[in-house]
Amino acid sequence: MRTFICAAASLLILFIVSVSTVQSQTQDIEGYTVFSGSLGPQVCIGKWTPSRDPIMPGVCDGQVVGLSQLTAVSTRQSVDRLDKLLLVLNSIDQKLAVNNDQIFMLIKATSNPPVSVDQQLRQVGELLREAISQRFGKLPDEMLANELFGKEIETLEADLLKEVEKRYSKQPETSIK
Repeated sequence: MRTFICAAASLLILFIVSVSTVQSQTQDIEGYTVFSGSLGPQVCIGKWTPSRDPIMPGVCDGQVVGLSQLTAVSTRQSVDRLDKLLLVLNSIDQKLAVNNDQIFMLIKATSNPPVSVDQQLRQVGELLREAISQRFGKLPDEMLANELFGKEIETLEADLLKEVEKRYSKQPETSIK
């Protein structure tokens, strides 16, 4: 009887140890169940149903793959995603380069407006001088022949031309350099 009790106790201890090792062999990692299979660590891609029998690991309702195979597939997918991300980033970089070139050209064009403003001022000055000369040239000769009016009109024409020359021939001061 003593032998029978020792044998029963040994079997009970062996059963408890094996149950705890089978249950400890399954792990949930990021939604995947990893368990020890006949070919080493296996991963259940799907729904894992634990077995009611503590000796059995459980049942996978989905695909079972080796851990190394899953790692290889996951790595390949990561590489593909990174390649796509690099393409997107390169596209963004090219668009930014084009935008930077356009902004540089815009800054360059707007930083040199005094040249075009100066040119416009000179053209306005020339048009005013021509208009003044034409208007005074169309005055009747009788008016210019009168000594009192003639000198005043010539002085007025000269003063107007000097004022136009003074205001429209200088380059404006620039605030952008």
